[in-house]
Amino acid sequence: MSARRKDSYREDALKTSTIALALIALALVLLVTIRIQRGLIGFVLAGLAVALVIYWLRELYSAARKEMTPSVAKQKKWFYDIIDEKESITIVAEVPGPEELVKAEVIGRTIKIYGGQDFAKEVKLSKDCELIHTSYINGVLNVKLRKKINDKLSETKSS
Repeated sequence: MSARRKDSYREDALKTSTIALALIALALVLLVTIRIQRGLIGFVLAGLAVALVIYWLRELYSAARKEMTPSVAKQKKWFYDIIDEKESITIVAEVPGPEELVKAEVIGRTIKIYGGQDFAKEVKLSKDCELIHTSYINGVLNVKLRKKINDKLSETKSS
């Protein structure tokens, strides 16, 4: 089942359960209020009680929706470090899993990092690099890159 389909299923289940809970709560409040207070005051109190129940159900729905949101979607900023050494560059980044979906590829001066939950980010590099090694442990991706030697510099040194 795809991630979008799961999110749609969760959203539908949350809406259905909220509606069912609302109907049960409204029925109970109306029954109790009208049973205790007869006449116009009973209907006024029942209306106020219904408004209060609707308010709290909306609050519960929004709180449940926030809790069901995946942690990556909650996180607005993406954290990563670039360690630029003499001959290599190391990138350490938080990437959502699972491990099978996490990968990194270098294209020119850009490294593309992919992960679970449709995660995809790009990082611009200071030099052309080639990928040496990647490791992924506990949600942290470590990428080791070797800086490429420019052909123009090697031609100048050989002449």
